[in-house]
Amino acid sequence: QVYTFLANKHIFPKFGSLIIQELTPAKLDGWIRELLKAGYSKSTISHVHTIIRRALDYAVYPAELISSNPANYIKVPKKAPTNIIKRHIITKEKLNELLEKNPFGTPYYIPILILFCTGVRIGELLGLTWDNIDLDKKIITLDKQVVYISKRGYFFTTLKTWSSNRYIVIDNFLAGELRRWQNKQQENEIAAGDSYVYIYCDAENKIFHQSKGIGEIADKKVPMLCTRADGRMILREPFTKLLQNEGINAHSFRHTHATMLIENGATPKGVAGRLGHSNTLITQNLYTHNTKKLQDDTAEIFSKTMQTTT
Repeated sequence: QVYTFLANKHIFPKFGSLIIQELTPAKLDGWIRELLKAGYSKSTISHVHTIIRRALDYAVYPAELISSNPANYIKVPKKAPTNIIKRHIITKEKLNELLEKNPFGTPYYIPILILFCTGVRIGELLGLTWDNIDLDKKIITLDKQVVYISKRGYFFTTLKTWSSNRYIVIDNFLAGELRRWQNKQQENEIAAGDSYVYIYCDAENKIFHQSKGIGEIADKKVPMLCTRADGRMILREPFTKLLQNEGINAHSFRHTHATMLIENGATPKGVAGRLGHSNTLITQNLYTHNTKKLQDDTAEIFSKTMQTTT
């Protein structure tokens, strides 16, 4: 879990090369301050510190690799920034603009649509396989994600937390577009012939590609949902860059999805379950935006309350 988290944050190489017996409070403190200089938020640094402290607690006992936990002697700097990820509401106009630039059949149409319609995390999105999709029942099951581990490649891993394992009910429109995409993938494979690329994962869940013409291999073939026309998987970095060029990020979709649901009467508990949060406070604090509609609705509720109580 430590390895997966740090790799997903692209900060594992700074820590993973150290030998555990050589860790000292000074070294850990210096590394924490490197994260601060790199621009990581206070919540991320605190999360990293917590994971390391728990891992080193295990190293003390029962593993007995070290005599004391060096993480117990360091603190997260008070000057660490908070809320550095700027979240925007994606309007219907902006969504339509994105889809016009990335129409059906191009690599990012389906990823954009899924993010907007479900609020899933980007790693969860890229980890979707067709066995996660039940088009008849209109359900997406989330049970894994894709992360990039520096110098090793892309891997399937478990989700962020236990509550991240969930299913999402989707609407008729998204189900119809997914069915259309499933058919399009089959057409792409026929059109490409032997040059079409299959996706596999090995015993360590490392993901790799191989041309269809070479022949199938013993490792597990993976029916990825988010692929390019040639069969290759969609990678996080170019997709993230495309969104950044539009002035948004993957969090913007998640933020928008939660806000739209809350605005239209969904309960915080229901939204938390859809987003994979362990409690409603995370949902309300992170992803719901205090829009004018929410303000107006609240004022109207108060007005009606006053009318019935006077």
